[in-house]
Amino acid sequence: MAPMEPLSLYLHIPFCRHRCSYCDFNTYTTVTELQDAYVSALARELKQVADGASWAGQLRPGHTVFFGGGTPSLLSVGQVSRLLDVLETAFGLVPEAEITMEANPETVDAPYLCAVRAAGINRLSYGMQSANNNELQLLGRTHGMDAVLHAVEDARAAGIENINLDLIYGLPGQDVASWNKSLQEALALQPPHLSLYCLTIEPGTPLRRRLHNGEILAPDPDVAATQYEVACDLLSAAGYEHYEISNWAKPGFQCRHNLAYWRDQEYLGLGAGAHGKAAGKRYQTVRQPRVYIRRMMEGESGGYPLSAAAAEWHDLDVAEEMSDRAITQLRLLQEGLDLAAFEAQFGQSFDEAFDEAAKLEQWRLLERDGSRLLLTRDGWFVSNQVFYRFV
Repeated sequence: MAPMEPLSLYLHIPFCRHRCSYCDFNTYTTVTELQDAYVSALARELKQVADGASWAGQLRPGHTVFFGGGTPSLLSVGQVSRLLDVLETAFGLVPEAEITMEANPETVDAPYLCAVRAAGINRLSYGMQSANNNELQLLGRTHGMDAVLHAVEDARAAGIENINLDLIYGLPGQDVASWNKSLQEALALQPPHLSLYCLTIEPGTPLRRRLHNGEILAPDPDVAATQYEVACDLLSAAGYEHYEISNWAKPGFQCRHNLAYWRDQEYLGLGAGAHGKAAGKRYQTVRQPRVYIRRMMEGESGGYPLSAAAAEWHDLDVAEEMSDRAITQLRLLQEGLDLAAFEAQFGQSFDEAFDEAAKLEQWRLLERDGSRLLLTRDGWFVSNQVFYRFV
């Protein structure tokens, strides 16, 4: 029997001590008393979904695991260990599986990091966001650069070398000089991976209310474009590969979990409000932690990949699959979209499926390299507008 294709698993941990001003994720600051019950429900969901992921008694192993949030580093060491033990038993993690935990720098210390490393965590993603105190205050962050420095040092002392730093640009009032300072201070820590995101002021967030009330100015998109260009040039000169629109890595340190998304591979989303795509379905679990816990402790599987907590799902049609393939693979700036594989899977060429492609090439936003279609450098700056053509 041929080995089954490994899976990527995303585990949503919705607990936070403080909600950041820009955050519209499924997070909660007032339900920490549910943490033990939530971990029990998540363990049950892992077992329930794993039963459907196996075939003829053969486990379908996990090759990447991502604890996202929220603030997963609020989990106790025992809770992290329990979930990883269930993952190992239920799915059978492959050797050298990439296991990432998102963390706020102020929530970890050396003993905690040593303990979670012993449990199996081998990659950390820290929310640095900025090196400037005024910008951290604007974003509602509760740490400073000292906390970032200590968190990186403690991770390395614990034996975790695979570290990502998140930064945000395009902030209200942020100029190129302040952005450059954040980049330089991040580079001084020599992380093997950096994720740089342009701020979007989402409806319902404190930042949106402040913008509506005239307390802050709207970000300047031209300044944000310049900041992105500065980052592209600076990180390239520092030896980072710009392998995805918002992500840079030293050789061998690309995020394998996120590569599964961008290569349009199957992944399972578990936990309150998580999204997944597997077995020809796209789905989301219920958002509210109390409802999630109740449904997981009382309900039965809805049939792989759906657990008892599944709230919404639908079968993917061919048009949606083709759209997904275009939008995800074009995010990979070196790999791009495999045109031959696209035609082999869908029975028509990319140009037949999307007649807008030729126009985008004429505008020099897309280019071909053999059998691959890639965003041009100009296309990087307007990638959302390019992808809209394939929705």
